[in-house]
Amino acid sequence: MTDIDKDWLSSRYARSFTGVDLVTGGVNRTYRVREGNAVFYLRLYRPFGRPLAQIEAEVALLAGFPQSAHVGVSRPLATADEAYVIDMPSGGESRHACLFESADGDEITFDPAHMERFGAAIAHLHLAMPVRLEGAVRSLDPVAIVRNAMEALGGAPASREVKGQEVMSLIEHAYLPALLRLDLGALPLGLCHGDPWTGNARVANGRTVFFDFDEFGHGPLVLDLSTAAWHFAQHRNPENKAMMDALVRGYDKVRPLSVAERDALPIFIALDEVRSLLFLARYCTLSDETWAQAFEGATTAFSQVLRAGSK
Repeated sequence: MTDIDKDWLSSRYARSFTGVDLVTGGVNRTYRVREGNAVFYLRLYRPFGRPLAQIEAEVALLAGFPQSAHVGVSRPLATADEAYVIDMPSGGESRHACLFESADGDEITFDPAHMERFGAAIAHLHLAMPVRLEGAVRSLDPVAIVRNAMEALGGAPASREVKGQEVMSLIEHAYLPALLRLDLGALPLGLCHGDPWTGNARVANGRTVFFDFDEFGHGPLVLDLSTAAWHFAQHRNPENKAMMDALVRGYDKVRPLSVAERDALPIFIALDEVRSLLFLARYCTLSDETWAQAFEGATTAFSQVLRAGSK
């Protein structure tokens, strides 16, 4: 049972959908949509904080993404009247939505060989991206991200607790200065996936297909590499260094990293911690306990980066 009207959806796409099941709840909602044996995925975008023009830019990128032997994307499907983004009734409100092809294939295994191939796939994705894209493409400016996070956290009641104050102080007085010491102007820029972790990709016949471009934007390409590393670094696994080395090695074989990018990578992994806090502060309602856990993880991440940078 879902809040999606299957018959209404079928009429919009001139199809005969046989089932709709919620896969991922939360701020953005994802549904598995079936038509017999065929599977699609419906994304309901968050009701605020993501302008329609940005969603349309994402969809334009995916609809026009060039064919590649190495990488692909989950493409949007048009309605009967050739619209990609629709307004959909859900839970008593209207939300923007888009139906996507299924990204079929195997999940990426957490081992050095697969991680190296995943690093190479991220590089191939960057090389396949168009140089320019018309429309309202989100800026992934690292300094702006940090300042936006500080502003958003400042308005969160949990940030006034001791742990929240510690994290705010670390960001403002230690992390931001470390970020500004980088040669940010030397970092190659381009269109980024925004959240290319192993859960947002599948592999079939040696080709990696990426999906969930909700965080897509224009910024330093190394941000995608750091984001992939940040996701597995959350688990504090003793194999993380080997995974990180393999990820970077795979990327570097396809698109050689500059000295500035290599210098930025550890600092950018902590930037992904900032991005996570920004998302939580802007779009989520969390319990005090969950905020405390988030602040604890952030304190550890920032401390590790700053310790490494001082050596």
